[in-house]
Amino acid sequence: MTSITAITEAPPPPKGGNPLIVYRGVKKAFGKNVVYDGLDLEVQRGETLCIIGPSGVGKSVMLKLLTGLLDVDEGEVWFDGDKVSDFTSDAEYLPVRRRIAMVFQGAALFDSLTVFENVAYPLREQFNYSEEEIATKVAEKLEWVGLPGVEQKKPSELSGGMRKRVGLARSIATDPEVILYDEPTTGLDPVNIQRINQLILSLSERLRCTSLIVTHEMATVFACAQRIAFVYDKKIAAVGLPDAMKNSSNPLVRGFISGDPAPFAD
Repeated sequence: MTSITAITEAPPPPKGGNPLIVYRGVKKAFGKNVVYDGLDLEVQRGETLCIIGPSGVGKSVMLKLLTGLLDVDEGEVWFDGDKVSDFTSDAEYLPVRRRIAMVFQGAALFDSLTVFENVAYPLREQFNYSEEEIATKVAEKLEWVGLPGVEQKKPSELSGGMRKRVGLARSIATDPEVILYDEPTTGLDPVNIQRINQLILSLSERLRCTSLIVTHEMATVFACAQRIAFVYDKKIAAVGLPDAMKNSSNPLVRGFISGDPAPFAD
């Protein structure tokens, strides 16, 4: 199996340069369940990286380790030259979290709030914008995701695909430098999957942001990814360009991408 050699002693990534995100020798367990035992990965500034692998291997855990929603047991996580795995408080994480947006699997909208209030929420929490500025930004981001004029609707009045897009508008309201997508197309029909894929690409271009996409949807992988990282056996088992991964000599990578269960038989 192709693997990435662990980095044991290396200088910190340069602030303002590449790579933007670095995982070095990361170990993470929940009790006896070891999720990572030597995770190594570098994410370049401005790239779109898709993270794939079987269910339960810790793909979403990787995103949470970056934002401090989970702590590493051992190893290092770096963001733009800052060793965030050493942070011990929300106050330390706040400047990093302001630069990173999370798109949740289920959109995670507040059902009791209107679309406007949902999208405005991070603007009010993190910045001191006037109500006029907030209204302008909300309208702009809803336009970007193809939902102009829905500000006064409640989430219950929207289709599943529309709720996903409102969740995306809320995530980009603050013009983030990094967008973390956690299964952004789960539960959607092929038309809406393609719509979300197109939005991911257009937002990457508009915001010039770095995107990490956790997904099982190969249509999303091959529509959006500039590189693919395959998580297996508690680490990054393979990483490469889409064509190289699709034609990989690694039977696990090739089998997962093609949907062949044989390499994963017990």
